[in-house]
Amino acid sequence: MKIEHSQKLGRSIRSEAPSELGTPTWDGVKAAIREGRPDDALAGIDYACFEAKAMHDSAVSLVNDALTRLAEVAGEQQVYELFRRRYEPLMRGWLEATPGVEESLERTMEFQRGHFGSTALTEEADRYVVTCDPCGSGGRLRRTKTVARAKERHDWTWNRDDVPLYCTHCTVMWEILPTDLRGYPVRINLPPEKDSDPCVHLYYKDPAAIPQEYFDRIGRVRGGAAAAPPQPVPAPGNKSSPDER
Repeated sequence: MKIEHSQKLGRSIRSEAPSELGTPTWDGVKAAIREGRPDDALAGIDYACFEAKAMHDSAVSLVNDALTRLAEVAGEQQVYELFRRRYEPLMRGWLEATPGVEESLERTMEFQRGHFGSTALTEEADRYVVTCDPCGSGGRLRRTKTVARAKERHDWTWNRDDVPLYCTHCTVMWEILPTDLRGYPVRINLPPEKDSDPCVHLYYKDPAAIPQEYFDRIGRVRGGAAAAPPQPVPAPGNKSSPDER
């Protein structure tokens, strides 16, 4: 594994024989560790993280572009239908495998680490507070790209307008679906008012302590679905892992 600075690119890149370029960077990191080359291993770790983050951010940007087009052609409600179709089977599996707040916290923090965001967690008497400054998906997206935003207020936009459509998957996955399925959210999302603000996630230790306002803003009743909730979209035929984002 040979990592060199490219003047044309203005950053480092692997520069090796073509036959070696297909070898995963992490294999090079492991080899450097085994061979006692700590500086090469550290450089490889930084570069491997750069590779993963670049692909991650490109995929997030593509989803934003697709949501923008979907809302333009078919209307904003189709964004909700898309997210519900994708996340309902995943959330059913999540709630079955991860019913407790601490278990969910561990798994969602795994998500945040995988998003390469800047995340801090504090514990309060009644809840855990996660501050993402920014979140590595929607947070970084809205600080670096032009994003499509809701023009109308919906339950799935926290009954706010001007919310990035990309970010509303958090409402559907973590708040609406769990409330419909078991009566309360996995977590409460406090989306930023300004793009430069952090996004905050609240994990209440006791569901009974969740303030009523967080049910009202998504049009749901504590302990059960709304009086006339949207009909669940049929799940796709293939079975997906509960860990898919």
